[in-house]
Amino acid sequence: MPKPGDKAKVKVNVKERVVDESCDLSLSELSEIPVREIASFKRVTVLDLSSNRLVNLGKNFSILTRLVRLDLSKNQITFLPEDFGQLEQLRHLDLYNNCLEHLPISFGQLRRLRYLDLKGNPLTPAWQKIVGCCSTQKDCQQAAKNTVSICANYKPEFIERECLAAQETLKMAGAGDSNSANSAQANGGATGGKKSTKPNNKKAKAKKLAGGGDSELTIKPVNAGGPSGSGGTGSGSKSSLKNNQKKKNSNGGTWLNLLSRAALSSLVTFLVLFVINLLIIYMIMFKNPDIADKLVEYIPHQYRDWILTKTEIFRLRVTDWISEFRTPPEEH
Repeated sequence: MPKPGDKAKVKVNVKERVVDESCDLSLSELSEIPVREIASFKRVTVLDLSSNRLVNLGKNFSILTRLVRLDLSKNQITFLPEDFGQLEQLRHLDLYNNCLEHLPISFGQLRRLRYLDLKGNPLTPAWQKIVGCCSTQKDCQQAAKNTVSICANYKPEFIERECLAAQETLKMAGAGDSNSANSAQANGGATGGKKSTKPNNKKAKAKKLAGGGDSELTIKPVNAGGPSGSGGTGSGSKSSLKNNQKKKNSNGGTWLNLLSRAALSSLVTFLVLFVINLLIIYMIMFKNPDIADKLVEYIPHQYRDWILTKTEIFRLRVTDWISEFRTPPEEH
């Protein structure tokens, strides 16, 4: 017999909950996810596990690599598995109203993620700064983009530094409490005791500030730099704009040069062809009339008379012009 305080495992017939490509297991009071049963349906790409009693996702949840949309809202999930990034097809992830404090670094593998809702989770300040408020759809889209990009650019050194900084802050807090208690018991609130605790407080503050600086460093991605880096990026952007303008100007100049060259070449070819045609007409009509007669035979009958009359008129005008040009002005 199960005890009243124990949570009995609830079994659900997954086959009845599968419709087309979606599996709806919401409001089922599940404390464990039937991963194997869900994985047996290869066509399932949408999984709804909202409003259950889930604390974690189990060990084999990452085998559901076909999931495109996943709803885990309104549970008590405290952490996600480290291999959660194997769900590379995931595009929509809803983690609203859970108990998550941080996310696994494998989120950097979710390159196709476009929506991430983390409202109602007690995230650490660093993760809260990365994720944002997630109050609107645009905020959730931006949260997905920021989380994936920052997790993809993280290095193990920053993760270790974050863990060490957290441990140091805990140790300093415990040491500060013990020192304050011992000084209060030994000195009874005397002035000498107050003076002796001041340097300890200063040291503790300095260590806390150092730890805070490390935690702030972990928020930044690896590619991000300090103020010098930002200045470098600004100068780089200005230089890139100047280069783009120069390229545009050079492209415009090349186009103008090409057009002018094409126009000049076409004009020269036209003049050359015109001169050649004049020479051919002159040679055929005046020097070799036999060739002209042979060419006339190839002209169709309906156009022959018209062409002959026009050419005869042209020949007479040319002969008149040549005779006038050759006669001296006194005879005129």
